[in-house]
Amino acid sequence: MSDIHITRELLRAVARGELTQRALAQIEAHHLESLCPVCRREVQAWREEQTTDRGYQYALQAFPAVLGRHAPDLLRQTRQAERDLEELLALPPAERLARLDRARSRFRGPIFAGRLIEESRRRTPADPREGLALAELARAVIHRSPDHPDSFALLALALAQMANACRAGGDLRQAGEHFRQVRYFVSHEGVTDPLVLARIDHLEGSLHKDQRRFVEAEALLIRAAMLFRISGAAVETARVLLKLGELNFHQGLLDRAIEIVQTALERLPVKEEPRLYLSGRHNLALYLTEAGRYTQAAGIVATDEDLYQSIPEPWLQLRLSWLRGKIAAGLEETAEAERLFRETRDGFVRQGNGYDAAMASLDLALLYLKEGRTADVLPLAGEMAALFEAQDVHREALAAILLFQEAAQREGVTAAMVRELAGRLEAARRGASAETAG
Repeated sequence: MSDIHITRELLRAVARGELTQRALAQIEAHHLESLCPVCRREVQAWREEQTTDRGYQYALQAFPAVLGRHAPDLLRQTRQAERDLEELLALPPAERLARLDRARSRFRGPIFAGRLIEESRRRTPADPREGLALAELARAVIHRSPDHPDSFALLALALAQMANACRAGGDLRQAGEHFRQVRYFVSHEGVTDPLVLARIDHLEGSLHKDQRRFVEAEALLIRAAMLFRISGAAVETARVLLKLGELNFHQGLLDRAIEIVQTALERLPVKEEPRLYLSGRHNLALYLTEAGRYTQAAGIVATDEDLYQSIPEPWLQLRLSWLRGKIAAGLEETAEAERLFRETRDGFVRQGNGYDAAMASLDLALLYLKEGRTADVLPLAGEMAALFEAQDVHREALAAILLFQEAAQREGVTAAMVRELAGRLEAARRGASAETAG
């Protein structure tokens, strides 16, 4: 936590009772003891505010007038940024940077860079490659724009979003490299905006979660939630809570994961954030399913049917069919579960997603074993091996699949063996990600 500075926002939060003295003391211990110049400057500014409260009141009263003078120009810049973004996105990805370079005054400035970062964040879950390309464009815009007080904060955000797109695409090593650059800017360039720091903590916490560095991930996510909350960003607070729910789920803490997600959903109006709300509801149904509460999970999926249909993206629909298969299996609707698992697996194969195709196949294998259909496991194992060989995936994953295939040939596959294989595939996926940039 050594790169969180003591800003006036944090001190005001303590004064309002929104942040505990203990939490502030932890930040002080990390930073003031190292004599951070940014923290010294901010604390001094805070003290000056307290001794000249009358002047501070005048500043607050003057703010609406200042905003009124600048609002028309801000609106013009925002509209131009939207037009620039629309034009840039209409181009093939390979032509966008050249278009940006040819322009003299357009495709510049912090507002346009911020819109690129937001668009990258929106697109990354479904298309990490596009998300990375947009974040790289944001970085290019910042480098080509005139100096601005927020330049380093925006550059840190663009790099953090590049890292997040790399994480989503499976390149965990490159994501880590980007975050090392982010932390350098935060530590050496005085990036102190709580919202910026919260976003960075959130994204890096997500990376640590995928790396299974759960203790570090939890610390970052809790800090991100705190910073978002004291900044009044209720939706972003909920977004981080959903990530904390995932973190607890991956550690097998199902009841806590369910409780955290339910808390997050209470903060999310479905009409304002339909995608995020649906993501949270989907996760809640999945956690309930894994906890054996199949009827509750089925009720959530049924309630959200219209919302799922309103977002007809292939990756989401595949995860929906997978979840429905798990619920059907838990409710002992074997034929329906088999159909859904096969449909899910085939969809992942068409997408070239070998790991998720294999995981869906393992759910199908568990279904067969529960029904005593051990002979049906062998064709599944053969299909998984052929898929992994064709895609040239990580050698550890292929080795695990081949061992599974040998056991299936002997009809020696057990449910425990299937679960162990699932764990090995997840470990192999992380290993492949770590080697991507090596």
